[in-house]
Amino acid sequence: MEKNVPTQEIPLFKRLEKQHPFLIMLYLAMTGSGVVFLFLLVGFTKSLEKFDLSNLAFPKFFFVSTIFILVSSYFAQKAWTDFHIDEAKSLRTNLFYLFIVGAAFSICQILGWQSLVAQGIRFSGKAAGSYMYILTGLHILHLLAGLIFAIVQFNHYKKASEDAVQALIIFSNKYEKMKMRLLKDYWHFLDGLWIIIFLYLLFFFF
Repeated sequence: MEKNVPTQEIPLFKRLEKQHPFLIMLYLAMTGSGVVFLFLLVGFTKSLEKFDLSNLAFPKFFFVSTIFILVSSYFAQKAWTDFHIDEAKSLRTNLFYLFIVGAAFSICQILGWQSLVAQGIRFSGKAAGSYMYILTGLHILHLLAGLIFAIVQFNHYKKASEDAVQALIIFSNKYEKMKMRLLKDYWHFLDGLWIIIFLYLLFFFF
């Protein structure tokens, strides 16, 4: 008789084979993005040999945006939970809040850039300043992709709610479950990525 093998003991590649191709593509994309950001952080560190940030004020809006992205990550997790317990109305609400708070994060980032410009840190200026705009700007581009996905899912579930049968099919559909997992995992990745960037920049300002 075949014994049940604990998930932890199943080889990594065997577990990957059981994942949907879209999930594997997402994880590979996140790994690639993580490597790109790592190189950018290294480049930023090197550029500071000729530029001192300690006499400048760290943008206050970056603190606010950090709160927003932490809150948005909560809504992403809540939406994932709602899908599992067939809470259609709560799912739509949390997806909507996710979009709103994510958009607020983006606005705060732009206001943070304005604070940098006011202090003489411009994209076309010193290399350290350029790296700051590239790091935060590239993160926003990643976040915009997540925002588009979130609003698409919101509209999808809103239309489905008009038909009880269609709603039932969606909540029992493995493909729909996979899409919600994509959104949840990607959003937590964005959250963690920003926290690393935020703390890294904050360290050199102080």
